[in-house]
Amino acid sequence: MLKNNFPSLKISCPNNDVEKAVKYIHSYWKELVVSSPPYTKGQLFYLPHPYVVPGGVFQQLFYWDSYFTLLGLKVSKLNRLAKGIVNNFLYEMRTFGIIPNSSEVAHLSRSQPPFLTSMIKEVWDGNVEWLKYASRIAKLEYFNVWMNRETHYREEIGLNRYFDDLEKMLRIEEEAYLHVDEMYIPFQFWQERTEAESGWDYTGRFNKECGHFLPVDLNVLLYQYEKDFSDFVHILGVSDEAQVWKERAQIRKELMNQYLWNDDYGLYFDFNFVWNRQYAYPTLATFFPLWAGAADQHQAEKVKNNIHLFLQPGGMATSVNYTSFQWDYPNGWAPLQWIVIKGLRNYGHEEESKEIAKRWINLCTDQFIKKGKLYEKYNVADFNLNTTGRYPLQEGFGWTNAIYEKLAVEILGCKLER
Repeated sequence: MLKNNFPSLKISCPNNDVEKAVKYIHSYWKELVVSSPPYTKGQLFYLPHPYVVPGGVFQQLFYWDSYFTLLGLKVSKLNRLAKGIVNNFLYEMRTFGIIPNSSEVAHLSRSQPPFLTSMIKEVWDGNVEWLKYASRIAKLEYFNVWMNRETHYREEIGLNRYFDDLEKMLRIEEEAYLHVDEMYIPFQFWQERTEAESGWDYTGRFNKECGHFLPVDLNVLLYQYEKDFSDFVHILGVSDEAQVWKERAQIRKELMNQYLWNDDYGLYFDFNFVWNRQYAYPTLATFFPLWAGAADQHQAEKVKNNIHLFLQPGGMATSVNYTSFQWDYPNGWAPLQWIVIKGLRNYGHEEESKEIAKRWINLCTDQFIKKGKLYEKYNVADFNLNTTGRYPLQEGFGWTNAIYEKLAVEILGCKLER
């Protein structure tokens, strides 16, 4: 029913080619909407509300993809669909005790970069009872998943890592690996699955040891949770608890400055707690503290001054190193472009953010006019689709469409009106 009830909008843009792309994106959302059968079937488990998939081979509901997708759905006035997606994540947490990587049974042993509180903020329509319910479930995720001392929380440092609870997955009733106690599971296999939880599967950033790192972006996202919980409980009239969350956020900010900030480089780096040192591998993760407002003016200025390390003709490259991994140079990804652009705008760097947005939009538009599609990732250095990665380039594509739409409206002057 939802596919037949997409709003008809009047779409106008100063640039004709951009307008064609935005009209395509708005009409294409219905092609990416999926509804579960009334029971778990095959590899995908049941979800109560329709949701948006990335496209191509990816026909599941993905966790961190969905935050960026919501930004575009809201531009297209698809608020009901957006809120239903967030309700699906609340259902997953309540049902499985985790918001998994995707709605695939095999992904129940790991999550993805946590954006739940940011999604709650995006879709909240003023219903206080819903906010009370949603924030309660989000706190369960925060404490039971991310602050779990046996998995994700490194208590001796006070920061967090990614972790795949692989043994739990192998012990699922009636699975083939009933004799898991008799099996040898290669340690590197666990490291690879843990890196998949980061969303950056794969990258040289973690040196094939993701489970030994305290990543910049993960800890910034949890800092954002702590700030959001402070705001939520204030709205809900629990002012004493608001102060507790502010203190949690302040402690995390101080620890991030201690372990993750490098003033000599003017960048944030991931910290390897086994080596007991930072890994000086420049990536766009360094912009996450700007996105969340965790950097001070000095840090933000230094990060801004390092834009040149990543800036390419088609936008920002994911890292400065070529490794053949898809989350490295020369690939550019829509969600990271948004993190960079929003982060720079938070600190008043409008000129730089607009330049990056225009380069990214120009690349996506150029390929759209040539191919009639938008894609999962782009080669920002060579201004084409010759990307690196472990599988064929996918078209569709949820978060690319969404960020294109968001930037077209906020920076290029497009309008979508009823």
